[in-house]
Amino acid sequence: MSQTLTEISVRALKGGDAYKTYWDSTPGFGVRVGKRAKTFVVVRGKTRERISLGRVGEISLADARAEAKRLLATAPEPKVIRKTFAEARALFVEEHYRDKGAGTKYQVKIVLEKHAASLDDLQLPAITDTHIKKALDAVADRPSTQLHLYRYLRVFFRWVARPPRRYITRSPMEGYDPPGRDRRGTRILSDDELRAVWNACDTPRTAIFRILILWGSRNTETSLLGRVWKVDDVLTIPGSVTKNNRDHSIPVLPLAEATLKTAWGSNEHYFAGRFGDGHLSPTSLGKMHEEVLEASGTKDWQIRDLRRTFRSNMARLGVSREVCEVLINHAPPVLDDIYDRYDRLPEKRTALAKYEEFVQSLVAQGST
Repeated sequence: MSQTLTEISVRALKGGDAYKTYWDSTPGFGVRVGKRAKTFVVVRGKTRERISLGRVGEISLADARAEAKRLLATAPEPKVIRKTFAEARALFVEEHYRDKGAGTKYQVKIVLEKHAASLDDLQLPAITDTHIKKALDAVADRPSTQLHLYRYLRVFFRWVARPPRRYITRSPMEGYDPPGRDRRGTRILSDDELRAVWNACDTPRTAIFRILILWGSRNTETSLLGRVWKVDDVLTIPGSVTKNNRDHSIPVLPLAEATLKTAWGSNEHYFAGRFGDGHLSPTSLGKMHEEVLEASGTKDWQIRDLRRTFRSNMARLGVSREVCEVLINHAPPVLDDIYDRYDRLPEKRTALAKYEEFVQSLVAQGST
């Protein structure tokens, strides 16, 4: 039964062994009276969420009633859905990157699975910035990996906090500064280094490095190369895989053809996983890089430096800037992307023929 509570009637309420609530004429607002305390409360929503407004004497009846009316006019805070990091991560990769290239999606999946595994069994609301710091500190010796992990986690926690998911009410990475900054690489391999790396990659497993040298292609896109992408002597990496979502056609010339034939592959992919199935993981490519460094006697270069070396040597061979950019599938200016759909296959073929001749000459010099 409700009544219009007054300061006098509230002071007169007596408590017993059990709590009792006296309701005001304002629906949902009342006083909960116990043996030792009286507390203004409001109950709202279908779930009958009860909110304490403050003890009698610490807050006036008028202020408590005003706050109750404000809360009753406000939708209740959505309930947090229970999910572990691992469960939410799988949904995030699948849904957030649905329209992204397969290479991008795969890269995010691998980084989060490998370097954020310490979070897998934690409920999302239990994850704090301390957990984040621990995961990032574990890869502090690899600044690029650390920065990628930071960015993927930041996007992930924003994603899980937004409706309709609402797995957490706020991201634990709010205000968390990046662990570093992108560093623009300048390293290219000298002719002697390039020769040494080529000669060291004479096994089916390491043949992929020769393709990276010959084509200047991106690591992940090269790891995913599918056999069905090659028609006659042209291999086209589909836009669903490339970084800029544009098809990238590559004429396959004799040296590249011979390299692909000797590579450790599977039925579907030119470069297979460790056990000969699926495609090569970019993570495995990173491990193979260490082997190549040791076998070639070279040091202080990253796999992406092969791409920069390819681009620089193409310019050195007199290939135009326009063709160089198309060869490494850089995103074109907006207007070119809309109006210029010419694939420049003849120009690519001529440029790659020059490059294969350059590499063969380079290797031959080392054998004399």
